[in-house]
Amino acid sequence: MNTKPSFGFGKLAEIHPSASEPATPVTREIDRVAEKLGFPSREVPTRRKRRIAVDEPTDQLNLRAAITDINQFVEWCETERMSYREGFGRLVAMIGKASA
Repeated sequence: MNTKPSFGFGKLAEIHPSASEPATPVTREIDRVAEKLGFPSREVPTRRKRRIAVDEPTDQLNLRAAITDINQFVEWCETERMSYREGFGRLVAMIGKASA
């Protein structure tokens, strides 16, 4: 007598999925109706990223520099409305022009 208990798994073939639930209304439509009735959305607005994808490979550079130099570089980048990567690229381009 070597019968193992099935624990009810023998009836798995008898299980059938239930009918699908009715389609839910579109979220935008719900938001539109809610706003029309005076209920503002509590969801955080999505933040648009300003970053532009770089086609060339990048690497990271960590340096120890005088605070006055770093502050001047950061201020220059903010004035020119560019990222530190773009500012560094401009400085490297100036090095190439100065040595030519």
